[in-house]
Amino acid sequence: MRASRAGTILIGLASLAVVAWPLGARLGLAGAARPRLLFTFWGMPFEDALYRERYARGYEAVRPGVEVDCRRFGEDLILKYNAWHAVGQGADVMRVRITDYHGMAARGMLEPLDRFIADPDPAVGLSREEIGDFPGHVWAALRVGGGEGVGATGAGRVYALPQDNAQFGLYYNRALFDAHNLEHPDQPVTYPDAGWTWEDLRRAARLLTRRDERGTLARAGIDFTVWSWPFLTFFAQAGGESWSADGLTCLVDGEAGVEALDFLRALAREDRSYAPRFGYDAASGPDALFGRGRTAMYLDGSWRAPALEMQAPELDFAVAPLPRGRRSAVISGSVVWAISSNARHKEEAWRMIRWLTRPEQALAMWDALRVAPPASLRVLGSPAFRTTSGVRRADGSVEVPAMPESMFASRAAWLLHANTPDPATGRAPGFVPVGPYQTEYESAIQRMLETTLDPSSTVPTRAALARVARAVHAVIDRDRAAKGLPPVVRAGPGAAAASTLPP
Repeated sequence: MRASRAGTILIGLASLAVVAWPLGARLGLAGAARPRLLFTFWGMPFEDALYRERYARGYEAVRPGVEVDCRRFGEDLILKYNAWHAVGQGADVMRVRITDYHGMAARGMLEPLDRFIADPDPAVGLSREEIGDFPGHVWAALRVGGGEGVGATGAGRVYALPQDNAQFGLYYNRALFDAHNLEHPDQPVTYPDAGWTWEDLRRAARLLTRRDERGTLARAGIDFTVWSWPFLTFFAQAGGESWSADGLTCLVDGEAGVEALDFLRALAREDRSYAPRFGYDAASGPDALFGRGRTAMYLDGSWRAPALEMQAPELDFAVAPLPRGRRSAVISGSVVWAISSNARHKEEAWRMIRWLTRPEQALAMWDALRVAPPASLRVLGSPAFRTTSGVRRADGSVEVPAMPESMFASRAAWLLHANTPDPATGRAPGFVPVGPYQTEYESAIQRMLETTLDPSSTVPTRAALARVARAVHAVIDRDRAAKGLPPVVRAGPGAAAASTLPP
């Protein structure tokens, strides 16, 4: 047994060495006069022109004497970041998902940026105006831990600057709405808009659903991929908060969680306007069915619009903000630029990150890819945001379709809603779900949905939510035990003052 375990450890260390060695070789120029930044990202091959030419070569042009080694990896780049960190190495400029960000910061993988942000030199530090250009909910999500942070509001340290702010929206097939209204003038259904409520969504989904003579679903009123974001959307709209103030207790099993999960189950069970599909099938998944006109409404992210235009060029669709529940809430994500705590050129890396998040560079990604709006309020309010150029292959064929201004109202205007203050509360509805254990939390939610959304499931709502909370709490307490810390003493389900440390 011991020999086997030792062999496993040796294999693991050897694997780390294999992963890390090329990185170490590339960073061997630390003593050279010409700084060489390792710039890492993931993406599709057609995105290379943006990262290599616009970003890497563009930064070299504004910083003569600096070389940028631009490296594209697969979506498993987080595994490489962890492997590199384990052997004391890291990239200078790192593209990071915000769902991984808090955990990476907690593990000491990221360099704190507060000293750079607060630098009084305007060529180095960020002014309040520059900080204020980032959407407030995205900037707040970047703050980690307590203490006084730098910036307009909030506390905690900042370890990254945001690149974009992908959002979740309500896609709808306008032709199906129009056809229904012609067939049923006594039961008209308006196009979705920012004023829609949960009941508006349920009513429209029921009316737009079609079944054949055998009762088989021929057209769903609404559809979405089974993952954490649909639940987290309605949970927030029901007034839910995922974490206690100290981040040690998951509050998903409170009344807001019950309301959100019951709402999703009602779409499938009571209204029969939604047929959950589990797993992923590119030929018959929710996106493909919407593209073929088999679904009236479809929840998905901002990244889906250009893909649908390529997949179904004749589809007459538009996108609206999410309907509101007890409050308006728009779930969103972000990709951020960070510096490894093991980076060799931290000052220069900061300069590049600061340059990457300027409006001009933020707009460049939107103009090419149109998957997520920039994390820049100036860009969102500019005329340049209303059109995009897209990407063409060398032979002239389209890789990413352009968006003329005539399409802005149907395809991108909805993205402004997340940063528009709600007249009732004065708060913008956008939020980013984050926390040190967010990845584990969202995985537990997905497992719950796969169990409970099946119409044949007999698992009670509260029991399903309690399982999520228990699973997350087990991870937190195991983590604390590994650090020599006691388990958390927690109050009842969803309690606001949910966690305290034992005396």
